[in-house]
Amino acid sequence: MKNRIKWIVLGVLLLAIFVLTFMKTPEAITSMLENISKEVKSYSAFVHILFLVVIGLGVLVKKIRNSLFSLFIAFLSLSATIISVKYVIAPNIIIFGMFFVLIIHAYLTKNLNFDLKNIAPANLFFGILGLVFGFWYLHWVESPVWLNAFLYSPLGAVNCPTMVTICGFLCLSQKPRSAILEAAVALMTLYFGFFGIFRLGAYVGVALIICALFLIVRLGSYLTYEHTLGERKEGTEAKL
Repeated sequence: MKNRIKWIVLGVLLLAIFVLTFMKTPEAITSMLENISKEVKSYSAFVHILFLVVIGLGVLVKKIRNSLFSLFIAFLSLSATIISVKYVIAPNIIIFGMFFVLIIHAYLTKNLNFDLKNIAPANLFFGILGLVFGFWYLHWVESPVWLNAFLYSPLGAVNCPTMVTICGFLCLSQKPRSAILEAAVALMTLYFGFFGIFRLGAYVGVALIICALFLIVRLGSYLTYEHTLGERKEGTEAKL
């Protein structure tokens, strides 16, 4: 029953976010995100440095990797939540506040596992893709975009770079995983990938769509397997 309530709450929140994103025109959203990106340039540069430190330490020091990666994506979610509160962006407050709660819960219940030793090639590929385009998000920065995105794209500040980075980290995760966390992140990342392309002209949103679809397919396979396994167990118990 608790599990069903969680999924119902998630569905209601996703619906609310969908409605709220259409409360402003694309022009107003673009102007707002451009202004935020300009105003948080120094902070974004700091987050980029922190990102590199976390990745470096996480790869080299296995003992702290799980805590480091988990707490970093929690930090990104909290950071985006606080910035959204500052600029009164209602959808982002809900999204990243939800991400933060789900990430912390998954971490505390040991449903975030970043053991990279036997990682599947597909998980590694899509994980790296998400991390690259989160760090080097080719939008919301001044020209030359390719260089400025590398220095201070608004990671930890606005939707898309933050989402695709979190999505990338989750692609790298191993079982056991939090299904509700992955579903929330994947669905939001997929939605904002399409939203960015078709409403805001942010064509780098293709990276969000690709990573989110991979996470959805992987999650669907996992849930199907768990459901089938559960049915088999029930059948075995009935025979006994």
